[in-house]
Order: sequence, then C-alpha cells, then structure tokens
Amino acid sequence: MAAAGDTTNGSLVGLPEPLMTSLTARSLLHAVLLVGTPTDTARAAGFVARHLLCERPADAPCGTCRACVQMAASAHPDFLEVGAEGLKTADVEAVQDWLATKAHGGRKVYILYGVDHMTGVAANRMLKTLEEPEPHVYAIMTAKSRQNVLSTIRSRAFAYDLAPAGPYTSTDPAAAEQLHSLLHATEDPSFDGFVDQMIKWTKMWLVERAPAWTLAAAWQSLSEQLPAEDSLLLLAEWLREVLNVRANMPCGRFQDWEQAILRIAPILEIHQWAEAIEIVLECRLRLQSHVVALLNFEQMCIRLREVSS
Repeated sequence: MAAAGDTTNGSLVGLPEPLMTSLTARSLLHAVLLVGTPTDTARAAGFVARHLLCERPADAPCGTCRACVQMAASAHPDFLEVGAEGLKTADVEAVQDWLATKAHGGRKVYILYGVDHMTGVAANRMLKTLEEPEPHVYAIMTAKSRQNVLSTIRSRAFAYDLAPAGPYTSTDPAAAEQLHSLLHATEDPSFDGFVDQMIKWTKMWLVERAPAWTLAAAWQSLSEQLPAEDSLLLLAEWLREVLNVRANMPCGRFQDWEQAILRIAPILEIHQWAEAIEIVLECRLRLQSHVVALLNFEQMCIRLREVSS
C-alpha cells in the first residue's frame, strides 16, 4: 500500500515538523499514530518506515542503500504492513509471529493500517505488544479518526495529525531538474508526439479497458522514444496534471492538451488518481533497481487496472 521506494521529502507527505525532527534525530518513540485520510496516512507511514530502515537517511531516505532497494522491491525482511483490507485478529497474530523472529538488521518496523476500525479482540491482542515493546521495534499506526481509536491503544502511541498532503504537489525534488528539462522540450515535435501517444495509452487504460499485459506492451513500445525512467517521470506528471484538473485546479504544464484532460479527469476520483501516480513512481524506482523493464511495466499495469476497477 505504501510507496516503498519513494524518496520524497517528509514535508511533501504532510509530516508534522515534530515528527520529522524526531525521525532525523533518530529519537522516534516506539509507537506512533498518524491521523488523516487513508491516502495521506498510507503515504506518510511508508515514508516513516523507509526513513527508519534507511542506512543513510537525511531529510529523506537515500533510495540507494540496500535497505531502500529492498523496500522498493517490497522485500525487506524487517518490514511488515497489515490491515489494508481491515485489521483482524489474524493480522495481529501475523505481526506477533513476525516480531518473534530475529531482525536481519538493527531495526524492525511494522505498519498497522486503520486501527480505528480494529476489532475489539484484535485490539486487545495488540495491546500487550504495544505495552511491552522490544528495543529497536517501531509500530506505525494509521487512523482516519483519532476518537475512534480505542483509548487503550491511543494512550500507548504518540499521535500526529497530518496536514492535507501531497497529490497536488509536484514530483519529488530529486527529479525536479530532470523533469524541468523534459518539459522544456515542448517545442520539439517529438515531445508533442510522445504526449499524444501517452494520452492514447491513458485511454487504452481507462476507456478501452485494455488488459494489463496489452497496456504493458504498449508502454514498453512507447518508452522506446525516451529512456524508460524519463518516460515514467512524464507519465507521473501527466497523471498529476489530470488529478489537479479533477480537483478543479487549472491546467499547467500540459495546457495544450487541456481538452483531453477534461475528458479523462472525471473517470477516476481524486484518491484514485493519487494512487495511480504513486504506482508509476514506484515502477520508476524499481527500474533504477534494475528490475526487468517489461515485468516492471506489467506489475505497474496490473495495479493500475486494480485502481480503476
């Protein structure tokens, strides 16, 4: 659920300054509760987890150490996330079994999504784990409503209210200069052609509802016009522009294609567009980790199909 490899600065995911200060000082308490929308809390929880496990963190996870690469591949042995489909007793048991295993590195981090919807039985089982934390084990919990979290759970975590965050903000600062260069190629007819084909691909996804493998093959063909990482950066920014229009904001970088955006934007809700952007950026990060391009695109397209279903 979280964007495991994203290296976005904490301010762009809505982290309160005290939480960011604790992270960078390596003084975070063993349990935190992030309160906000499901999209915002999932994004923030993923950032906190990556920061805690990163071997060379600063204002953001480095994105290149072994831990960051493992997180990008959803393969870090010291990270676990549960509750994306509702926290149940079995999820808590899975956490407890996982905590009983020895850490491969210095820390273990787990995310519990939606603790405000946790069943009473699950909450009672989780309580003991929170009451008796192991050293270097961190629990990150999310909730839409602080009041709906059982007081016994709430009292054992430090709660942070998230600012409405990030689908409207631009791509992470590390890629900003590269994106600026790409977008300033708009005088180049080949750029116009790429955007036109990107719009056609978006319609294949959302209007024609092409299967994931067809979308993946089409994107691989399209990405031959640019380095694959650049093509995904442009796709993420294109989707961000569509999201902004969906949120009644004006067209910006892609204003020459405004009519196409106006037709596409209503197809998905804002949170779905935001999730699609995260999926594309995760795909781009996996490419940087040398995952085979076509397999990577197939995974991206399977997840995009799920978002739009």
